[in-house]
Amino acid sequence: MHTYENYIIKESMCDCFRRLKLQHMFVMMQDVAYKDLDSCGYGRKSLLDKDIAFLLRRSVVKVLNPMYADDLISVGTSQISLQGMTYTRDFIFKCNNDTSLLATTQWFLCKISDKSLLRPEINTISYKEDAVGVSIGNKPEIDCNKSKQYNIVRAGYSSIDGNMHVNNTEYVAWVCDAPDALKFMKKGCYDFDIYFKKEVVLSDNVVLKQKDNTMCGMTKDQINFIAKFE
Repeated sequence: MHTYENYIIKESMCDCFRRLKLQHMFVMMQDVAYKDLDSCGYGRKSLLDKDIAFLLRRSVVKVLNPMYADDLISVGTSQISLQGMTYTRDFIFKCNNDTSLLATTQWFLCKISDKSLLRPEINTISYKEDAVGVSIGNKPEIDCNKSKQYNIVRAGYSSIDGNMHVNNTEYVAWVCDAPDALKFMKKGCYDFDIYFKKEVVLSDNVVLKQKDNTMCGMTKDQINFIAKFE
């Protein structure tokens, strides 16, 4: 991988089983991705100064081995390709020389002020040899009319990031609160797929629903995201 970052897992990052929470895995992926971009001259601040941000569109994660409080882990990332409007970036988590997580993600560039998508203008190097072998298949789907509501959340100020929308880690936390999510996370090893369709912004009321192993969030009868555990 092109860029690595080391972390010691804190108790505050873990669930009741002392395992690293999924949303904190997303935090780490987000941070090491911006560190990688910074090494290419496209750090977070330089992008914000240009009214530009990366927008996560899709993430497919395979948790192969649970990571626990006090573990020292290494998180690596590389940009794998740029195809059309989509940047693909892969991640790997390692603990005690064992692979704990593999992930592939898709990103767009957007203009922060009006949320419009931009044609790619960041020409970072692609490292195709670093691809982790996780495929992005069909997007997760859900029948909202046959789904059961499990919560309503209001997007508050603390959930909004520098892109002026709810950070992707918050969506993951909402999904993990679904009653059916626990049976997957209890195992410590699972697959997770999340697809972002429409941004959640400050003061939005998000209706959270689930059907079996699939969850979604909706505002004003529009789906904001769909996530699936396996």
